[in-house]
Amino acid sequence: MILSYKELHLQLFAAVTDALRDLQSGRVISAMQILLRASEKVEEIHMETDILPEAPLE
Repeated sequence: MILSYKELHLQLFAAVTDALRDLQSGRVISAMQILLRASEKVEEIHMETDILPEAPLE
């Protein structure tokens, strides 16, 4: 599997958006869990996957 940093960024951004929604609703623990799971997931992907930059290397 080959990913780009943009794809990892989009996954984290989606998690932050979900966490903010929960925070606005007073669900602090849920927001923390969302952020923790996203962080762990992206870190795991980063360590196990070839990640390419968006622009080709010159």
